[in-house]
Amino acid sequence: MGIRKKIVKGNEYYYLEETLRLETPKVYSIFLGKKIPDEINLKRKRQELLDKIYGSLLGKQKFLYVTREQLIEVEKRKRRFAVKFKKLGKAKLDEKEEVDTVNFVYTTLTTEGVPITKEDAGLAYKFDQKNIKTIRDENLRVALDMIKGLRYVKESKKGITEDFILKLHQIIMDEYKEKNPGTFRKEQAYIYLKSYEKAEEIRFRPPTPDVLHNKLRELVEWYNTSLGNLNAIELAALLHLRFYMIHPFKDGNKRVSRLLFNKAFLDFGYPMLNISKDTDKYFDALISSVENKDEKPFVQFVFEQFIKYV
Repeated sequence: MGIRKKIVKGNEYYYLEETLRLETPKVYSIFLGKKIPDEINLKRKRQELLDKIYGSLLGKQKFLYVTREQLIEVEKRKRRFAVKFKKLGKAKLDEKEEVDTVNFVYTTLTTEGVPITKEDAGLAYKFDQKNIKTIRDENLRVALDMIKGLRYVKESKKGITEDFILKLHQIIMDEYKEKNPGTFRKEQAYIYLKSYEKAEEIRFRPPTPDVLHNKLRELVEWYNTSLGNLNAIELAALLHLRFYMIHPFKDGNKRVSRLLFNKAFLDFGYPMLNISKDTDKYFDALISSVENKDEKPFVQFVFEQFIKYV
């Protein structure tokens, strides 16, 4: 923010201004008067201008763990991304779709211990495009199921339901029949620092099976009520985190969490975000929030990832 002096009919007037680079540069300003206010009043004016900018860009969207300044920065990047996206031709759009999907599937599965390469994920994407039904390689079938799950998310209408979540799990875990795809767990769940190695249980235990339905029903209701009211960063982060803490399935909970995370972004018109790309930081933030029952670390991590990659 800066102070600008204007001379009108020989008189000096001062304005507090901020220029944002959105789709095009836009100047926001408020009138200060004939003199520059003292530091206390200038601080109040800065907050007034910040409120004006936030209201213009994000309306009445609420925020819990992030600041107005952070959300303004998010909105700036989202809008600039949208401008670039609209300029892409079909070939470039198809290429971007493939790259984003392959990277998401590769990162999501390798963090779960599935031994695939990025080339495997790319091959699965091409199989999906050609609608090949028989693939002998198990890892490719798992990757193809993730691609189908992502497509299911992208083609869904706004909002979520319990049936949507069950169907999503059924799609992405179809290769693991012993994990009961599309069915809630009937036993106590335990979360390990590396679940596929079962190395060390974290200091948090998900709810017992008898309360899963109520917990998930509350989460679904919260999401649908918050959609359009809470900002996209926190909506996506909290949906991921709260679903993960419920851990409603025998396996595949993190995979569903990341898909639901992007469901929230897509519902808001935001671009996809490969949230577990920085794997160690992702797990550090996630486990910290879960163990301490403090949502802020994971929300802040999501904000940082959005700023870094969008």
